[in-house]
Amino acid sequence: MTRKLFCVLVMFFAAAAASASNSKLPDGTEFPMWEKPLHFTKTYFVDVQAKNADDNGPGTKDRPFKTINHAAQVLQPGERVVIAEGVYRELIRPARGGSSADAMISYEAAPGAKVVVKGSIVATDWKQSDGFNFGFDPDSKTAVKAWELKLTPSMFEPTGYNPFEVDNVIGTRYWINYAKDNMWNYFRRRGMVFVDGKPLEPVESSAELAGPSTRPLNFFNSDIHWSPLFKEFSSFAGRLWIEPNGMTIHIRLANDESPANHTIEITTQEQVFSPAERFQQYIRVKGITFQHAGNGFPVPQRGMVSTNRGNHFIFEENTFEWANSVGLDVGNEDWAASRPPSPVGFDVVRGNTFRYCGIEGLGGTGGPQGMLVEKNLFEWDGWQDAAMMSESGGTKMHTAHDLLFRNNVVRHIRHANGIWLDIGNANVRITGNVFADIPGDVNPHAVHIEGSDALNEIDNNIFSDLTGGILIRDTNNVIVAYNLFMDCKEVCVDTRSGLGAPRPIGGHTNDVHNLTVHDNVFFKPGRSAIEFTNKRNDTDWNVYPASASPFGGRGGGGPYLRVKFPEPQEWHNLESMREEYGWDKNGVMATIDASFDPDKLELTLSMKGDVKPGPVYKSIDTDFFGHAVNGDRVPGPFADILTQAGPRKVDPRQ
Repeated sequence: MTRKLFCVLVMFFAAAAASASNSKLPDGTEFPMWEKPLHFTKTYFVDVQAKNADDNGPGTKDRPFKTINHAAQVLQPGERVVIAEGVYRELIRPARGGSSADAMISYEAAPGAKVVVKGSIVATDWKQSDGFNFGFDPDSKTAVKAWELKLTPSMFEPTGYNPFEVDNVIGTRYWINYAKDNMWNYFRRRGMVFVDGKPLEPVESSAELAGPSTRPLNFFNSDIHWSPLFKEFSSFAGRLWIEPNGMTIHIRLANDESPANHTIEITTQEQVFSPAERFQQYIRVKGITFQHAGNGFPVPQRGMVSTNRGNHFIFEENTFEWANSVGLDVGNEDWAASRPPSPVGFDVVRGNTFRYCGIEGLGGTGGPQGMLVEKNLFEWDGWQDAAMMSESGGTKMHTAHDLLFRNNVVRHIRHANGIWLDIGNANVRITGNVFADIPGDVNPHAVHIEGSDALNEIDNNIFSDLTGGILIRDTNNVIVAYNLFMDCKEVCVDTRSGLGAPRPIGGHTNDVHNLTVHDNVFFKPGRSAIEFTNKRNDTDWNVYPASASPFGGRGGGGPYLRVKFPEPQEWHNLESMREEYGWDKNGVMATIDASFDPDKLELTLSMKGDVKPGPVYKSIDTDFFGHAVNGDRVPGPFADILTQAGPRKVDPRQ
């Protein structure tokens, strides 16, 4: 059947919560939910601000504990701690986990309370800096006013870990041979300094407190110049220089102000929440803001908050901010780690915010299974500019099995992918998400999946303002269906094969076949809408922009499809792909206009032309909002096209 649209038609989307009907995994099974209604046999209370708070007390509401970590030593399966409003500067090391889904241990903020756990201290003992030439301000020509702080072991209790002594660079460094990147980013120190909540920009030498040098930073013969880390999302607060031994730090504040007029915090912990022993399970963390961790680049993935190789954790309604590297790690921590006694994963990550994490918001190494990641916000992650290390992403998973990544907002990601699924992924579904404003030159894709044989699926997502939409590398058997792609500067759905050696997928490299690209809408596709490495794939029922040019990017967009191998490469428009391969027999061209506001999460989309509703593809019977699809379905993420005009909210978390 054909529906003719003679006027501008605008998608109307009701912001409704996702239902259970969009929990189907690519193999047709329902996602294995294990959660049960929570009930607790005992409740403890913590209140850092209460005058009678005492860790030697009973932990009752009238006589609360003073620290969360003390409660973490007391809690037994089936018990919880309720945390009062306040700032808790401590390292929380749970002594044990729960015993089952209905006997969990829970750490939760009191209703309406703003609970902040920080891996930092307030530093007040600042002295006028001495012993170094800090130069003159290039504008005022006056001597730089720098302030110093001597670091002492007591600042780094209980672990003794001083992040100002340790480089960012990971433990295994073989990647340096091929990174060819800005090595200065990797060899900066892990410690961070915040002035009234804003980070100071680190510089390489004492003289650069006056202003960053324009000379090259000649690490590994790379002609790399200093560049600011936080300029795009945080106003300038000053600069930080760390003495080589990591025992004294020097700062210069904006406008040469005195530290006495500001609250200055320095990171003193690698992590702020991590079980004392590995392999704990059935722990819940709810409603807490975690900030300030001086952790290093992965691997290992050691998050500001960590499951420490445990399983069956629930993280909901938390905020993870200002981790130097990873915000939250799940899974087995390191690809060289020993096999855990029980499978890692089965965690629920729901309704959280991952913001300002230097490398990854959420990381999972070593085959996390049965993960549910839903209704989270990932933004401004990846600011460390270390994408060539190949670990950067709003989310970065290794060997994920039965992962359901749905109804998340992934926006303003820098120097990183939106979500990166690395090696051996199976039965993963990425559905109902928004990916927006992910620019860059190195690993800048909204979705990057590589090194996998088993079936995976990417459906019902909105992609907007990207360098690249989806990258499928050395991976077979992927369904890409019912997505909306807008403003992909390079390729909306790209494929690549081969890194010069066998991949760890049974000792071979996949040629990227059995990909099905169906029922998507492409607007401003850049170089091309789709690029296949070979002919062993399929595409149909897609909507392409009538304004796209078949001449390599001239005239309003790239060609629709490119087949890269074997040589010579082929470029196809809709007519020629049908004639050559029988692809997109039901595809159409339409006059498309679209705009998307990633902050307001408002979308306007209109099309003129022939639209062909077709049978539901691969049993994908729900749309972006989880609405059930009845009968035939139009291409794109939404169940129907209506005639109501104006921008509409498309926040999948609602």
